[in-house]
Amino acid sequence: MIRKLVNALAANPAVSGWLVNETATVASQVFYVMQKKETSRRVETREWTVTVYRRHGADGRYLGSSSFAVGRVQSKAEIDRKVAEAVFAAQFVKNAAFDLVKGERRRTWKEKEDASDPYELIDGVASAFFEASTPVSRFNALEVFHTRTTVRIVNSEGVDLTKTTAKVDVEAIPSHDGPDRKVELIRMFAYKTVDLEKVREDAKTAIADVALRYDAGRLPAIGKADVVLRSDEVEEFFRELIGDLSYEGVYRKSTDKQIGDMIQKDPKGDRLTVGWTLSTKADAFDRDGVLLAPVTVVDQGKLVSHYGSNQYAQYLGMKPTGSFPTLAVARGTTTAAKIMKKPHLEIIALSGIQIDVYSDYIGGEVRLAVWFDGKNYIPVSGFSFSGRIEAVLSDLVLSKETVDGLRYRGPKFLLLKGMDVL
Repeated sequence: MIRKLVNALAANPAVSGWLVNETATVASQVFYVMQKKETSRRVETREWTVTVYRRHGADGRYLGSSSFAVGRVQSKAEIDRKVAEAVFAAQFVKNAAFDLVKGERRRTWKEKEDASDPYELIDGVASAFFEASTPVSRFNALEVFHTRTTVRIVNSEGVDLTKTTAKVDVEAIPSHDGPDRKVELIRMFAYKTVDLEKVREDAKTAIADVALRYDAGRLPAIGKADVVLRSDEVEEFFRELIGDLSYEGVYRKSTDKQIGDMIQKDPKGDRLTVGWTLSTKADAFDRDGVLLAPVTVVDQGKLVSHYGSNQYAQYLGMKPTGSFPTLAVARGTTTAAKIMKKPHLEIIALSGIQIDVYSDYIGGEVRLAVWFDGKNYIPVSGFSFSGRIEAVLSDLVLSKETVDGLRYRGPKFLLLKGMDVL
């Protein structure tokens, strides 16, 4: 199919450049209902996405693009028609011109295949989840997917890169049945390698969280409180924090931060070191064909590098770092036990964190949390918190304990001091 696509693209003189993405997946999927296996299936797919580029405008000042998908069965006439339609659409896109990534030779990366049968691996993961159940808290539904994905990228400038990676995804719906009602939560987990001890820990946390959801009441008026974020919310905090520090953020003037600027002013707490890394060694290039190497964005509280795609790097005259899957944050100096020792609100579920450095604001709507008043642990829900992001960054506390996931590697807990609680 790639050969057919390349021939069709080369035959159209209006095509200025092109990129073909071929994605093949082999997924073993098992669905459990009321902790019993309901359905097993194996799904194999192969898809192609073609991006067509066209230079237009005076002296080719613009580079427009348009993409289309191709199925397994596609005639030459159908492909030619889709290429022509994409070329036509691309002339209406007025992005400043840039060069596609150049390649010199074909390269391949491949993760070692797990020796276990995928379905045996899935059953082991499911059993680890079900072990965490109690007489009143259990998993009403559990979906476990083992997926092996091969991505090949070919472009008109000689790029020809292939990578094969694997992961296990879990969607769990724990429920708690009380005498008067039933409550549920949805929990998502992703594992690059299956460590059953880690899986058991996640399952126990999910069961504990849904029990807390059942018991959650209104938060008493406390005015101000320290707020503790954990795992997923810590990841979201850092993604929000450095999101506008990308090449695109600089180009679109979403940030005024320059290399050498302090992200943390007058830091009293942990100094931040934040960057991007590969999810695995095999995940070695991005969607444009840029080869990836870890990049540090903030080092000891100071902005040391912007980052981003080939397109926006060229607009700024910078070297592209590529678009990364995994956020990397240096761990802190304080144990979780010490962080949790004083009164605090530990957030279990948020509707999202909002950070606006220009308005000096941080806040979030809380769906579920635990209030520790110094003696008692009280599950609560239905409130929000807010504060000044500059003050938060100045007195930030990160845990020594870390998580090592597909999308985030860094401190497991983060302490935001003195938040206004509403």
